[in-house]
Amino acid sequence: MSEDKSVIKRLLNKIKSSKKIQNAIIIFAVLVIVFGLLFFNFSSKKEETIVSETDYVNSLENKLSAALSKVEGAGKVSVVITVESGMETVLAMKTTVTETASGKETVETPILVNGKTVVLKEMYPKITGVLIISEGAKSISVMNKIQQATVSLFDINPNQIEILSMK
Repeated sequence: MSEDKSVIKRLLNKIKSSKKIQNAIIIFAVLVIVFGLLFFNFSSKKEETIVSETDYVNSLENKLSAALSKVEGAGKVSVVITVESGMETVLAMKTTVTETASGKETVETPILVNGKTVVLKEMYPKITGVLIISEGAKSISVMNKIQQATVSLFDINPNQIEILSMK
């Protein structure tokens, strides 16, 4: 045990007496810390959460309600939005063509990076209808403003929008 202590003492004395060794230890420690932090940040990143269709529609309804309630004369506004279908995710694909006895065979497989599929884009569902209930919808000019704002925001036809007066 005392032999181990003497080895450690000699090592510490050598480190104390040599600036090169001290600098090398400092550089090594800094590199270990930097790489450790980089690895920790990459490995602890949470998966990007894909917004569900319901969350997406609810978000649109809330934003549209808030915006339309600021239209002069609109008053309190409630919005319901319907969509055509669910979210669509487009993956990066690798196409492989092989010659077989019966002809060419084409196989598409998703491209993986670090074990995860590569997503090229996520397409939100198409809006098929918007129901707007507004306190100020008794006024034709308010209805027109609400309709035009909704058409502009969602790039939909006016016949896809129903505006009703709130009781």
